[in-house]
Amino acid sequence: MNAKNLSIFAIFTLVLVIAAIMLTHQDRAPTISSFEKEAFFPNLENVINDVTEIDVSNQSESITLLRVGENWQWLIKEKHLYPASLDKVHKLLLGVVHLTILDAKTNNQDRYAEIGVEDVLEEGAKSVLLTFKKSEGEIVASLIVGHDRVAKVDSTRREIYIRKPDEKQAWLTLGQLPIEKTAKDWLEPQIVNLDGDNVRQVSVTHPDGEHLVVFKDSPDDEDYQLADLPENAQVKLPYMLNNIATTLTRLDLDDVTTDSEFEDDATIRAVFTTFDGLEVTMLTTEKGGKHYAQFTAAFNPASVFVEPTDDETDEEPQNVDAADSEELENETVDVKKQAEQLNTQFKGWVYELSKYKVDDLANKRDDLISVEEAPAKEIILEAIEEELPYAYGTPSTTE
Repeated sequence: MNAKNLSIFAIFTLVLVIAAIMLTHQDRAPTISSFEKEAFFPNLENVINDVTEIDVSNQSESITLLRVGENWQWLIKEKHLYPASLDKVHKLLLGVVHLTILDAKTNNQDRYAEIGVEDVLEEGAKSVLLTFKKSEGEIVASLIVGHDRVAKVDSTRREIYIRKPDEKQAWLTLGQLPIEKTAKDWLEPQIVNLDGDNVRQVSVTHPDGEHLVVFKDSPDDEDYQLADLPENAQVKLPYMLNNIATTLTRLDLDDVTTDSEFEDDATIRAVFTTFDGLEVTMLTTEKGGKHYAQFTAAFNPASVFVEPTDDETDEEPQNVDAADSEELENETVDVKKQAEQLNTQFKGWVYELSKYKVDDLANKRDDLISVEEAPAKEIILEAIEEELPYAYGTPSTTE
């Protein structure tokens, strides 16, 4: 091959390599670094801590989240100022701050509905209007949020169509905007969380006066027992008692209302007592097919569990170590504070609960135990006669 042909071959090869590189880049999915990370609201990060109100509006509902005090407590106006989920509010605030632009989309209002950025008041609108305000009512950010999908560049984020209410241009953005569309979905869900292993007993009283107690003797016991169990009876399924004892473990609400709407007709009263002396009383009732509950808390020093001594027959007084005494006193103070905090949290509220969360408390004694029927008197007598045929005297003989 002469020099001229070699030169042509080299040039041809170089062209093929460049073409292959270009094709490879075209086929490769875009990466985050391929985009300029231009924030949709460039200056919002500097004023986000000044936001004291978030309005969430859609076709069916308007929700107002209000920040109260310096501890970033958020309340829901439409739910009698019940606390909102801080986790959900913080994720929304961070989401709008870190929203970045991917591409400009339509500015034709006839096509807004295709990507879900139409005005929320339009018939059949699926969009959500978010408005962030300062305490003086000044709007620091407002956007209409439309359809979204998993981001091609990062499966942990979303590609979200948005538009500013006073602008025609719609945009495709990258980020996370977790938006709840009903007021009750913004509620702080957890009512109370008692450690199941720390529940010492549950005393349940039914509307007809029937009373039962579920208990365990020590925090180390795995299963609960039923008090006053007849000799010829046994608990059908131990887990049924455990379910009663753990009713207040991570108990979440479905909705909330005020105590003025609570009716205590046909109420079940359950008192949950822990090994460290905390008592939580739960009243439940049913109205219109829904289940409601009220709660109060107290500290009962008589219910504090004390480990038995190794020698219970030793009548000599036991010296209590000063450190142990101080630790016990500190624990008592902590439980008292816990009861006070719970009462502050419970006061004035009635919680709507799912039916399955109160079903276990509705069980009566007959639902929990099985009774072994005693043999009939005749059967007993026959069995005795078979074993001892002359137990009732010697049969007479005829001379």
